[in-house]
Amino acid sequence: MAVTKRAGRNKAPNQPVKQQPAKRGVQKASYDITKKKEVGVTDLTLLSKVNDEEINNNLQKRFESHFIYTYIGHVLISVNPFKDLGIYTEQVLESYRGKNRLEVPPHVFAIAESMYYNLKAYDESQCVIISGESGAGKTEAAKRIMQYISSVSAGANSASIQKIKDMVLATNPLLESFGCAKTLRNNNSSRHGKYLEIQFNKQGEPIGATITNYLLEKGRVVGQIQNERNFHIFYQFTKGASEAQRQTFGIQAPESYTYTSASKCTAVNGIDDVADFKETLRAMDVIGLRQSEQDQILKLLAGILWIGNVYFVEDEHGNAAINDPSVPNFIAYLLDVDADSVISSLTTRIMETSRGGRRGSVYEVPLNVVQANAVKDALAKGIYNNLFDWIVERVNASLNSQEVANRTIGILDIYGFEIFENNSFEQLCINYVNEKLQQIFIQLTLKTEQEEYVREQIQWAPIKYFNNKVVCDLIEEKRPPGIFAALNDACATAHADPYAADQSFIQRLSNVSGNPHFEARQSKFVIKHYAGDVTYDVEGVTDKNKDLMIKDLLVLLSKSQNSFLAGLFPEPVDTGSRKRPPSASDKIRTSANDLVHTLSLSQPSYIRTIKPNQNKSPTEYDSKAVLHQVKYLGLQENVRIRRAGFAYRQTFDKFVERFYLLSPKTSYAGDFIWQGESREATLQILKDTSIPVEEYQMGVTKIFVKTPETLFALEHMRDRYWHNMAARIQRAWRNYLQYRIDMATRIQRAFRRSKGGEPALELRDKGNKLLAGRKQRRRLSMIGSRRFTGDYLACNDKSGVGNFMVKTLIITEPVIFSARAETLTSKFGRSSLRVERILILTRAKLYIIVEQVLNRQLSYHIERTIGIANIKYVGVSNLRDDWFSVVVEPSKEPDSFLWCPLKTEFVTQLREVRPSVEIRVKDVIEYKKKANKYSTVAFIIDNSVSGHFDIYKSGKVHVPSGLPANSVSAPTPKKKPGIGIKANTAGKLLKKGGGNAPQGYQLSQAASRPTNQPQQQQQQQQQHTPHQQNNAPSASRSTFSPAVSAATFALAQTRISSRPETGPTKTSSTASRPMPPIPALVSTLTPASIPAVTSAFSMVSSPAVVAQSQSRVAPQTVIPPPPPPPPAAEPKYKALYPYTANSASELPLTLGEFVSVKNKEGNGWWLVCNSLGQEGWVPATYLEEIKVVVRPSPPPPPSSNGPIASTKRKAAPTPPVKKSAISTQSTPVSSTTPTPLGGGSSNTTLGSGLADALKKKNEANQSLAGGLAQAIKMRAGKMNSDDEEDDDDDDW
Repeated sequence: MAVTKRAGRNKAPNQPVKQQPAKRGVQKASYDITKKKEVGVTDLTLLSKVNDEEINNNLQKRFESHFIYTYIGHVLISVNPFKDLGIYTEQVLESYRGKNRLEVPPHVFAIAESMYYNLKAYDESQCVIISGESGAGKTEAAKRIMQYISSVSAGANSASIQKIKDMVLATNPLLESFGCAKTLRNNNSSRHGKYLEIQFNKQGEPIGATITNYLLEKGRVVGQIQNERNFHIFYQFTKGASEAQRQTFGIQAPESYTYTSASKCTAVNGIDDVADFKETLRAMDVIGLRQSEQDQILKLLAGILWIGNVYFVEDEHGNAAINDPSVPNFIAYLLDVDADSVISSLTTRIMETSRGGRRGSVYEVPLNVVQANAVKDALAKGIYNNLFDWIVERVNASLNSQEVANRTIGILDIYGFEIFENNSFEQLCINYVNEKLQQIFIQLTLKTEQEEYVREQIQWAPIKYFNNKVVCDLIEEKRPPGIFAALNDACATAHADPYAADQSFIQRLSNVSGNPHFEARQSKFVIKHYAGDVTYDVEGVTDKNKDLMIKDLLVLLSKSQNSFLAGLFPEPVDTGSRKRPPSASDKIRTSANDLVHTLSLSQPSYIRTIKPNQNKSPTEYDSKAVLHQVKYLGLQENVRIRRAGFAYRQTFDKFVERFYLLSPKTSYAGDFIWQGESREATLQILKDTSIPVEEYQMGVTKIFVKTPETLFALEHMRDRYWHNMAARIQRAWRNYLQYRIDMATRIQRAFRRSKGGEPALELRDKGNKLLAGRKQRRRLSMIGSRRFTGDYLACNDKSGVGNFMVKTLIITEPVIFSARAETLTSKFGRSSLRVERILILTRAKLYIIVEQVLNRQLSYHIERTIGIANIKYVGVSNLRDDWFSVVVEPSKEPDSFLWCPLKTEFVTQLREVRPSVEIRVKDVIEYKKKANKYSTVAFIIDNSVSGHFDIYKSGKVHVPSGLPANSVSAPTPKKKPGIGIKANTAGKLLKKGGGNAPQGYQLSQAASRPTNQPQQQQQQQQQHTPHQQNNAPSASRSTFSPAVSAATFALAQTRISSRPETGPTKTSSTASRPMPPIPALVSTLTPASIPAVTSAFSMVSSPAVVAQSQSRVAPQTVIPPPPPPPPAAEPKYKALYPYTANSASELPLTLGEFVSVKNKEGNGWWLVCNSLGQEGWVPATYLEEIKVVVRPSPPPPPSSNGPIASTKRKAAPTPPVKKSAISTQSTPVSSTTPTPLGGGSSNTTLGSGLADALKKKNEANQSLAGGLAQAIKMRAGKMNSDDEEDDDDDDW
């Protein structure tokens, strides 16, 4: 690929280049979201080991991952995918426009972009050499380069320039039809070489083009091996010709002609000859061929086909005679010559004798059948070859520029190196041309490398390489004579006997036997090419080198009345000239030297194409065949030459732009902050990335990296930078989302407290009136914050489980009420079991839904659907249980007996939908299990049932007592005074910007906004700070641990407990007493040190947590004194036990906290106020009144090493409300009033208080463990006795 030049390109090699300061407009780095995971290496110079096998393995990895392009420096390797990968679209093309080669993945568009950029920027002609074997994708690569240049070149608004672009693109289908054929390896194999030069003006606009043809395989016209085809145009013409053309030119099916049917292959899968013929005719119109010219071309094609149908037989003298005279007559018609002249030219030959340099007699010598067939084939090949050359010249005439061409871009599409089992004259010519191309490749590549080293003042050693000029001289030299010279001499001295000419050639090869790259082997010879040794067969070489277009045929064609045909052979025939016409080897040598000269005037790029398999399969990779191509394409030699210097080189500006993120001195927050020159920035980056100095050299304008591993390390660090940045951004985004959710929750909560909830409150009051005086109530049903919201499963939401459920069940009506419930299922020989169900109430129907997991997938199905109009009444008991029956009409259908903690809201919502539904309240519930089979369930008060549960067994429900039937809901609690909403301004991700930003660096507008701290929060901090300093114990008691509160809230959501409605009562049964929280040390432990509770069974601290808590307490030797008792005028109460609030209306307590009582209710709950002015309800049994006693001042506290007395403290009693049914065994102890030191009390001194607290903590841990075991045992006992409890009861 042409080197994309940078600063100093046009300087002389020895002239120093002035260092330019770093550009301030360095483009900010951005992560390429389209970047795919790299497979192998994109540049073979970066391989750790350079050999043919490693190159082949890397190409195979990339091919199997659909990466068909790989670089060797500036050389592109292309592997034919045999399918459309979608990589040539307009979107992909635009992604390469204006991009440097290293900025984008390897692609043929990158080659085209580099060529066009250098053409415009440096005013240098460009060329690209595309080589590879048949079927490797040479023609496709050439078309894609023309596609790119036509798309990106200027002049799109000019009609003339757009016409030139269209004509250049139209040359592809036209030349493919006449120059490509189906072979065993490729269905569209180019059987000629083509060099297309696109001409540009100074503005970079295409203004013309020229095409040069090389090595047309004209022998394919007269013969092909089996399963191959002639050139495409013959099959297109014979299949797609119009009726008029068939009548005029005598065109028949391809099976009718020898030249198109002898190989037994007239059709190819994937090729539509009829459609291609139309495309060919359209291309002729675009290029500008007149209709008369098109007719003449088709007429000659028909003449060639009919020439092939001439058959010879031996006459009585053994000479050749034409079997069917009508065939030459029709040929004479198509060629516009005399029919007798055609017959004479095909069966006889004019020979002239000479004596002493004087003309002698002229003889007409008859030909035998073999000779006649050779002359016939020579006529057909000569007409087609000259017709192809005329088409190329005609295209050139149409593409001829009307302006002076400033520069050109050349595209060479030619045979690649060929090594077959049987190699002949064609392979010799092709490999000779590839040797010439390899020679110019090595010369230009090394020259470019070494000139760059000199220009950049880099220390380098001369690169040793194999100069294949010796092989080129072996083939083409005249003195001493080479192979072509020996071949021409053999053809000149030999006569009609081809065998004798071949033997003469073998003898003359002895003149070159001394060349080390040549080896003679009887009837064969070996040439040691750069790509490998090739053995050539001598048989038939001399015949192929001759020009069999004898003078008799030239005379015949010169007499044609068809000026078009005569114009194909413009040179006059000199019958008296004895000069030998140029041989095929002469022509190819001249063409190759002209081509090399043309290429040397341009800046070359290279594309090596590889065919992965012979079956045209998009998935098959023939490693052995590809390895063979890797060798003869010389890829290892290319890599070795490229690696002889440095594996990677780049200008300082581009290097800094790529890697400035890796140094804190050159980047901050993704921005480029370096103020110096780009060279110093490059050195700083290498220093900060710890790259050894021996791994690179600094040039004048470029950095040269020696090994590929160094580049890999830099790229890896750059990828990790993006990975780390992405993680930070994601973390900040998640924090922002959570912050937004928290703020929305606060706003919603505040709105509901201030204005929201009126309809839900009104509906609640209707429910209370509906059951007023008839049914006992649960305490939580009467709290002031209770609302009747209805859709508890969020069925009406746009997403979530509830929405998924109704969509699955196709419930299209709006859901009025949804909740989880239970029902009874009968079991043979035992009591009925409670099973979970889901209730959904709409305005028309009541659905009872079953939720289950089948095949590890959540599924729903409707167990029963009850029409609202069919509900006769709903039956409930007069106790505080949660059972009810839904009695339906007609009498044949069974009733539903359900348990739901939201029963009051259900019947209220049902009455809202259908006001006529009756609500029956009795001491029993009657319902119909089956048709004509009724069942009665009795309800019994049993205060031994713990908590809020009711127990069903054998038709009886045992339920504890509830609130009186005439109870009313408490008023809605007011907002707690003194507690404001605090902004979320703390956390690792909420830091003030700036950090270590360099001086003068400006943050972006969003990042540089100042953060205004809420004034309310600042005022609260100022108000609370003195208080906390002067009264530490009070501060600790008033602090609320977020971890504990969050865990308590989670526990409350899991199971909401009810307070006993019968007031504060003391029970002797420790089994019904709930497990208290872990007590903190008096005046030393803050709630922050209490382990957070995460679930009902995780409240037991692990040994590690306990040890950690004890380790924090142990070092404390000075304990602040307790606060003084409150004045006697206002009674004060002390908290005997810590209490965690379960709702917004309750107030949390810490052990030993002093509060004042505002109101004493008869239900065991007191309204209290703490030292911060916060009010809330607490259990009365948790408080003890403090009597003011005048006592002397206590003595100084003893040392920490003194004796500490301890006494067992009383465990917390059961508060009126506790959610969990877990019981714990604790030892009751008496509580005492503080006394002076020496009185024997545990609270007389701070030291004894500390010891007592430590002992109490250990006892509490044992109590928690025992309580957990007893709770599990109790739960298992209930399950064995068929006592079902609802784990999802929210206790409303």
